Amino acid sequence: MKKLVLESYEIKFLTGLFMAFLILLLLIISVILFTLVRSGASREAFLGVLAYLVFAVIVMSILAFCLKKIREGPKKATLLAKQTIFEGNRLVFPIELEFEYGRMELLNSPERMGSKKEFKVIERKKTSIFEFPEKEFKFVATYEKGFASFPAIKILTRAYERTVLLFMTNKGKVTVKKLIAPSILRSNMNVEIRGEEKELVGRLYKLPNQREKVEIFLSAPETPETNVKIADSSAEEFRYSMVPNERVVIFSSYGSLSVENLLRTLNFSKIVLGHGEFLLKFKLPKPRRKELASYKFEVELKEGERWGV
Repeated sequence: MKKLVLESYEIKFLTGLFMAFLILLLLIISVILFTLVRSGASREAFLGVLAYLVFAVIVMSILAFCLKKIREGPKKATLLAKQTIFEGNRLVFPIELEFEYGRMELLNSPERMGSKKEFKVIERKKTSIFEFPEKEFKFVATYEKGFASFPAIKILTRAYERTVLLFMTNKGKVTVKKLIAPSILRSNMNVEIRGEEKELVGRLYKLPNQREKVEIFLSAPETPETNVKIADSSAEEFRYSMVPNERVVIFSSYGSLSVENLLRTLNFSKIVLGHGEFLLKFKLPKPRRKELASYKFEVELKEGERWGV
């Protein structure tokens, strides 16, 4: 099992901004005081600067306190990640934890500012040992938009309160076998699509007079506007793994969860992973970007088991 801690890049940005303002404030005050001393300013001028300094200190103290409160969540998640031990398929927590088990869903679309975030509770538990849930997940995203659904637990115990654990299993099987004719793609090219265990495999059979380029994308019904390019007609074959190579556990504070932060934590700029129904799309290159064909296929966690069952 692989352990990851989600980094909140918004908090990093705010911390950097706060430090920049603090340094700027100190420089301004130093310059003003130096100027007043050199010019032999009156006592009233020094009192005015002192009043300004007191006001600035109060404002910066309030900002520092707010930033400290915001950073508490990520610190709890990091601490729990360090103290949690993996033993086989089990997670061993440092203490007995009370938590809610359910499903974490995120949606980020062009029409929506920020992410829609929802945790759907299935049951409540209290234990120090938790078995990795071999359940379906789905993550389809770019930096601008995307959809995510993970089995998850949300900690209620005060020491790690609002820490969320997301689970990504490495089990899955792609179930598709299709031959796409040249007439459908409006090109001199046959495309054979098939599933090989966890991989989506495509074989492109091109005739010598094939000239127009065709690009191949993956998407999902939950976010059809999110398209991730996986290949184009210049290749003879493409392979794309629909599940990770190993089990993954992501530790995060609830407030830091977003499609963008998940992508950065997994070190991807775009991603299509998981189980359930997906869309395989064939398009012309930019600037036309016309869709030529779209086909559905499924990734099953277990043979015969469908998404959401």
